[in-house]
Amino acid sequence: MTPWLVLLALLVVAGLFVVAPVAGATFAYWRRPRRVRCPVESTEARVRIDAGRAALGSIVGRGALAIVRCSLWPRLGGCRQACLDAEPPAASVAGAPARTRRSAAVRTLLVPLDGTAGSESVLGTVAELARAQGARVRLLRVAPAVDAVRAESRVVAYADQETARVEQEELAYLRSLAAGLPGVAVDAVVRFGDPATEIVEEAEAQDVDLIAMAAHRRGFSRLVRGSLADAVERETMIPVLRVPYGEAAYV
Repeated sequence: MTPWLVLLALLVVAGLFVVAPVAGATFAYWRRPRRVRCPVESTEARVRIDAGRAALGSIVGRGALAIVRCSLWPRLGGCRQACLDAEPPAASVAGAPARTRRSAAVRTLLVPLDGTAGSESVLGTVAELARAQGARVRLLRVAPAVDAVRAESRVVAYADQETARVEQEELAYLRSLAAGLPGVAVDAVVRFGDPATEIVEEAEAQDVDLIAMAAHRRGFSRLVRGSLADAVERETMIPVLRVPYGEAAYV
């Protein structure tokens, strides 16, 4: 075997067993949202950093961090790098950092529901927690984006009319569930779009303290496909309480 082939083989092995794991851990670190102090408003903001750029910069030893999402946008959309320039978050390739600790008190719980009895199994645990903490519960239903309704190439209902109809139906569903939570302050809200994205945006916009969701048990199918609860946890630092369908809560 020629020296060049040996060198090439060593480079391939190094790439597979050294560079790739380090790059993956670094990307996973920067992919998580984080909290920073906003120098413009002197308040806390949740930001997301360009993970690919940050990971590459960490590996090669150069490159600035870039914010691609902030909970204070679009109102402060022009601020961009100000918070990172004031207090840049530390980097690490050892793995994901521990989540920022929040206050132990739970003031507001967000409860996403998908319209099934399985998702509603979370409500018993939520009611007990809300009563114990004096917390407010926010029931959320994320519906698919609505298109215009057509019949024989004729528009029967425009998208905005159909959206309003679906919203009223979903609100009626949430309010019927709220009626089964005596002694708990409940709000109902309907959003349209991707479930994970809308759940996270609602949670961050309302500054909730806990997201409570019914989730399937950890198993092979979930390992392959992932789950909505997993997707939500990846996108926010707000704690997620999982309640298995029809069973006791687990974290």
